[in-house]
Amino acid sequence: MSDIRWMCAPSRIGESVALSDRLDRLFDGSSVFGNAQPLTVRVRGVMILEKYDWLPWDKNDVAIVTTSQFGNEPPVQRLHFLQQNVEKGWQGDFFNDVVLTIRDFNVKKNMLILRIQVYDMDGIDPGLIEAVSNVSKSVAVTFPHLAPYAASVSFGSSALLTLVENINNHDRIIDERLTLEVVEPEKGHKLLQPGYFICFNKPVGEGLSLNSNLTVLNPDQSVFEGASYTVLEVEREYHGQPLMEIDQKAAKLIAELNGKGQSGKAALDFLRDTIDYYNKYKKLERIRELKSKESKEKLNNAEQKLLQELAGDAELAPFVTGIVN
Repeated sequence: MSDIRWMCAPSRIGESVALSDRLDRLFDGSSVFGNAQPLTVRVRGVMILEKYDWLPWDKNDVAIVTTSQFGNEPPVQRLHFLQQNVEKGWQGDFFNDVVLTIRDFNVKKNMLILRIQVYDMDGIDPGLIEAVSNVSKSVAVTFPHLAPYAASVSFGSSALLTLVENINNHDRIIDERLTLEVVEPEKGHKLLQPGYFICFNKPVGEGLSLNSNLTVLNPDQSVFEGASYTVLEVEREYHGQPLMEIDQKAAKLIAELNGKGQSGKAALDFLRDTIDYYNKYKKLERIRELKSKESKEKLNNAEQKLLQELAGDAELAPFVTGIVN
């Protein structure tokens, strides 16, 4: 048996579709992602077949975390599931199944790195699990690195962040990475294209398929029980709200400031760049505000001087023409 841990299937399943280990090939009628297209990655479900607690009446205490990262940008972690006494079998009722979602994909970011972590969390505080469940839709739970900044200290944001950052100190069920790229097919690179990507926690054989319930089947169409697995879906759709994209970017910034990024820049430089972009936007907003006022009434001397200075800013020149003229 070869060391196959990742397999894939096209978006259109029908009753069932064969799984392939050729992640370097395009599905029929498919294409890699292109500029300005929406992109969403979702964790559709996890099949857990192991039990790590040795007492017969004990069950797994499960945490599911994903990490996404474009190239050398800072990684963004999301917590999808945290629950005690989980039965073996399929889990798909998550806080939020979205790993990442963007409205405007840029092919310059041609490498997407995904990591799925499913762990049995021994000794987890029941109070933390209950508190997290009570605020499961909050940004502090969805993006644990934002918890200390989201007025969520009351439910133990530090404990939650510590749990997520040290998840691999517990019993591993699934912990695998997948790198998808916008490149030519059949050149040894796994392609960033719409479809399903199934991660197994041990090597599996050939002849498996995926049915419409996202259950893996054996060659004889019986339910596969040879390994735990998770099903990720990549879509050419946008499943977010504007605030979600902002939260993603905020989590990315915090990760860089905490030294999690690989951009090669010092955290302070990264923060300066971010604030610089924000400052330029505020200047453009101020130009628009002054021009709007000028069309209705005369600006005072200070306002006229400020407008001239802003409009003459060389760094803003490519963006100012449509506002000033």
